[in-house]
Parts: sequence; C-alpha cells; structure tokens
Amino acid sequence: MSTSVIEITRKRMRNQAVVGTSLGLLCMVFTWIYEMFSHGAYSPHMRLMFLFPLVGCGLLGLGGMLSPLWKSVGRWALNFWNTAMASFTLGFLFLGIVNIAGRFTSNHLLYICIGAGFILLAIIAEIIFLTRRRKLYE
Repeated sequence: MSTSVIEITRKRMRNQAVVGTSLGLLCMVFTWIYEMFSHGAYSPHMRLMFLFPLVGCGLLGLGGMLSPLWKSVGRWALNFWNTAMASFTLGFLFLGIVNIAGRFTSNHLLYICIGAGFILLAIIAEIIFLTRRRKLYE
C-alpha cells in the first residue's frame, strides 16, 4: 500500500488539535507583543491571523478526533490543508506588519493565492484518497 493511502489516526488528529491551538495562542501572544512596541498602531489583519491555525487546524483536529471524520481524511489532504492555513497566516502577518508600518502593498495576495491553491490540492487529494479507499474495499 502506498503512503498516500495511509489513514489518519485519532492520535494524529489529537496532535493536529494541540498544535493548531498552540499556534493560535502563539499568534495571539506575538500580536500582543508586536502591538505593545508599535506605539498604539495596530492592524486588524494581524489581530485576526490567529484564526487560521486555531479554527483551520485546531478545530478541524478536535472535530476529527471526536467524530468519525478521522477515518476518512487522507494524509496528503491534511498536509495540504495545513500548508494552506500556514500560507494564510503568513499572508495576514505580512499584511499586518506592512499596515502597521504605514505602507500599502499587494504582495499579500501571493500568500492568499498560494493558500487557495493548497486548499484546492487538499480537495483533490481527498477525492483521490476516498476513491482509492472505496476501490480497496470493493
């Protein structure tokens, strides 16, 4: 059996929940410290960047751990999903730093496009995983 057909275990989903929640909290602390030294300037993008790891990774892992979702998620799909959440988080961090500096740039769109591409890859990988899994059990 190839590595792309390996099923996700409950332990991996638990790790997903713990790491996602921890990264969300780390983003909150980073934003708080960054704004403390920015002399009162803040960016809504930087304040909201914690949502991607917290909701996108932590909540997904918690939901997968508590429900039978962990049986139907492929490893490649989960890895692509995590990469998309990381890309969105970095895009919001970059945009927040640029906004606090008082500048404007559209370079953050690159992060958003890359994140959207990885979400598309996650969907494709999950479809492939589910069709392979169904063929194995037929």
